[in-house]
Amino acid sequence: MGQVVVQRRAYAKSIALTEREQLVVLEIGRDSIDSASAFVGYISEMYGFSKSSVWYNLNRLKEKGLAEFASREDQGRPLALTRSGMDELEHLEPLRNRLIEAFSQAYLKGQESNGVVAEYGWAVMGGIRGRGISPA
Repeated sequence: MGQVVVQRRAYAKSIALTEREQLVVLEIGRDSIDSASAFVGYISEMYGFSKSSVWYNLNRLKEKGLAEFASREDQGRPLALTRSGMDELEHLEPLRNRLIEAFSQAYLKGQESNGVVAEYGWAVMGGIRGRGISPA
């Protein structure tokens, strides 16, 4: 995926997000997720990203004031979007299906080139938190 960046003014501050950061915001959504580590594992498995790249994107969202989660020293706080993150989520909702489909298709192409059967691909796409594409 390219490094498409969306810029927007929120709380008198310009916010620029890559497509991956946008996808992470959409996947966090309105949920309060018990463990950032579990979320990283989920995103890594569902989209084929390395765990380190998911952590990188989560930390960037935290730096931008869009997400909050516990650090190693401050455990127990769930992963969730901040008020600014929720505002950004509202702006991203119309892009949800396009982003999820684009990243899912890229992942499946990689899996197909590695010899993974197509049925598994449909299961992955359909399992994306209930928002995937169902097989015909």
